[in-house]
Amino acid sequence: MYLFKWDQVVRNINKSFFEILFLAFALSNFSMPLFAAEANGVNTNVSESRRLALVAAKEGRFDESFITFEKLIKDFPNDVGIKADYIVVLTWAKKNLEALNLAKSIDINTAPTYCINALARAARDSGQHAQALQLYELVIQREPNNLDPVLGKILTHIDAGEFDLASADLSRLRQQYPNNIEVYRALSYLGQQTQQPVIVIDANTHILELNNKDKAAARALIIAAREAGATTQAIMLVEKYPDAVDKSEIDKINNDAAALNIAWGAYSAKEPANRFVDTDKALAKLDEACHCDWSTLDLRLDKNQNLVFDRIVALRNRYRMQEAINQYKQLVQAKVNPPAYVLSAVGDAYLYKRMPEDALKAYDASIAKDSSNIQTKFSKFYTLVELERFEDASSLIENLSKDVPRYRARTKNPVIRPNETKLEIDSKAAYLLAYGDDLAGAEAKFQALNNTGPMNLDVEVALAEIWRWRGWPEKTELQMSKVTRDYPSEILPRAILANSHLDLRDWRVAEVEIQSLVNDYPENASVQELNRRLELHNRRQLTLDAFTSQSSGSALGSRSKGLNAVLYSSPIDYNYRAFLGTQYEYANYPEGVGHAFFPGFGLEYTNRDWRLTGAVSQAIPTNNSVTATLTAEYRVNDYWSVASLLDINSSQMPLRGLRTGTSGDLVNVSSTYRWSDLTSASILAGYMNMDDGNQREMINMAFDRRLITKPHYKLTAHILADTSHNKEVDVEYFNPASDVDTKIILDNEWMLWRRYERSFGHRLQVGAGQYWQKNFGTGSTWSVSYEQQFKWDDAFEIDYGVERSRHPYDGVSETATQFFARLNLLF
Repeated sequence: MYLFKWDQVVRNINKSFFEILFLAFALSNFSMPLFAAEANGVNTNVSESRRLALVAAKEGRFDESFITFEKLIKDFPNDVGIKADYIVVLTWAKKNLEALNLAKSIDINTAPTYCINALARAARDSGQHAQALQLYELVIQREPNNLDPVLGKILTHIDAGEFDLASADLSRLRQQYPNNIEVYRALSYLGQQTQQPVIVIDANTHILELNNKDKAAARALIIAAREAGATTQAIMLVEKYPDAVDKSEIDKINNDAAALNIAWGAYSAKEPANRFVDTDKALAKLDEACHCDWSTLDLRLDKNQNLVFDRIVALRNRYRMQEAINQYKQLVQAKVNPPAYVLSAVGDAYLYKRMPEDALKAYDASIAKDSSNIQTKFSKFYTLVELERFEDASSLIENLSKDVPRYRARTKNPVIRPNETKLEIDSKAAYLLAYGDDLAGAEAKFQALNNTGPMNLDVEVALAEIWRWRGWPEKTELQMSKVTRDYPSEILPRAILANSHLDLRDWRVAEVEIQSLVNDYPENASVQELNRRLELHNRRQLTLDAFTSQSSGSALGSRSKGLNAVLYSSPIDYNYRAFLGTQYEYANYPEGVGHAFFPGFGLEYTNRDWRLTGAVSQAIPTNNSVTATLTAEYRVNDYWSVASLLDINSSQMPLRGLRTGTSGDLVNVSSTYRWSDLTSASILAGYMNMDDGNQREMINMAFDRRLITKPHYKLTAHILADTSHNKEVDVEYFNPASDVDTKIILDNEWMLWRRYERSFGHRLQVGAGQYWQKNFGTGSTWSVSYEQQFKWDDAFEIDYGVERSRHPYDGVSETATQFFARLNLLF
């Protein structure tokens, strides 16, 4: 709505030719008989009274003028000239109804033209458009060459909403009077009333070309430019005509400029370094419009509230999230209820700061105000996922899916035309499965989206991300290498590619990619997580496994305990890590106590395909020689890997043999095939040559299959089969001539609580099987294990639990209870 009305726009028109003429004659010395009273010989006192009354009215002393005219009319009721003068004075005083009422006592057809023109304006200003048009027509008949009544008639058509008539007449006048300012002023008024700022801009541009000092035209042009969205041009006009508008209007222009920059700031810039240019301009414009301390701003004023609304959005876009939250808290304290778009921005700020409960409140409040904003609902979806409320997130996505059109199929063409919103909703539903660990279900959904529609970048990227989570980094790398070549400015494909290189142990390549992302997008949460992963990789690492056990028998020791600890250095030249390690074993046997301590050191080398480890240690207190261990693992592809071990004076020699001075050399080879995160199988073949003449051959096989996957529960079956053969039987340690141990374990995992990297879960494993030993027959085995898993963050986790089991040895079943703990620390 424009801030100025007809009386401002056509101020000069109102001072029409007739009024100017009327004033010139009325304020003269009455040297000619203008009025009927004088023509009929009215005395000089009457003429002087009229003149003084007109002077008083001109000077704004209307009450004094009214008294004089009312007395004159009473004394000369038939004098049309006196009534005509009084009618004009009444219109000056904005007493339009009184003027129109007085006109009823005179014959309009014989009234002076200046009086009829004044009455026409009074009728127009009073909303009596039909009467105004009739009066203007009468004036036009008397003065056909006078432009003022013609413009008055056009303006009356505008006031009456008859825009087409007014527009046609103005088009004609514009051609007839191309340099007449009043014609353009009337055209400007038409643009205002029809809310067409382009017309206003056109009209006032011509006025300023004719008179570049016309402040009214400059003001109208500036406001129209602002309302047309030409904020930059409005700013330039303010600089050119600084006195045309007041500070409040300049503040509005700055606000609009800020809003425009906020809107542009939401779009990705071609160059990462320029992505905040518009947002920074917006914040600067808001500071300029405010001229205040934002923390102490008076929020009782609507103007200040709007400034804060825009600033919260700009701060969100600039990732100055805590400032956005603080600004919102000011609104809450002032009991200001912000609009939906502001609440949505506040929710984004809270979610970024990892405050999902507060984010959810903001999103719910925003949706309550504007339920049509699907992006806010998507943000709520992610918040529900962060809160582990998967069922609520699923319900939200299902409801959204009901409200959007389905995909459109085409005749004889299997490729469908996706509705982009529908595609985004379906993608969220697929990701929800992945967040709940159902990666296979997520892959199937994304593959279906990828197969049935045109190749969509978001779907391709999502599918690759699921592949990485399923443990296929090479497949992911191949897909994302292509995408990043085609779309080098997209952040997520670059982040997924860098993650896959970390998975593949391409440390140098990953570091370059990550550093580039951090330099370009340090505020991006995915980039921050990626950089955190690299930072953790570059830390030192401590792993520890410990147990203590008590058994009803003595085959493996009636009481035993053990510890295995390794301290790794930070990576050296990317591919190397030095480490210190120790292995400790203790057990009670009928013949005495056995214990061994294996302090040692080593070096690990890793690259994309290989992991090689070499270590030396010395068993204490035994008299064995130095233990030397070499392991090699080769990653063939995403599915298949092989490994081997050579262990001289092996620490895996049974402790009962070590205490008597027996040692042995161990070699084994193994292979693992991993179909996906759900299924894997492995086989290991080993051989140990002991210096007591014994030779042990062994084969271990395992098959793992996930049976149930839910957001907070997983059930996995482990099928194990081990067999061994020993050359010698009469030795100190448990050493079956031949045996076969089979077992199936149902592994139940529950996630009880999770908050970002911190989590707490527990695990119950129940196993049963058969054990056959040559010369001793077959016996049943079972085990029950309960474990709690606590993860403080992504750098520290600890598991601890207890296991109860039964197993036959030499035909005698022994029951054992074991307490165990595991630690992994990055520092």
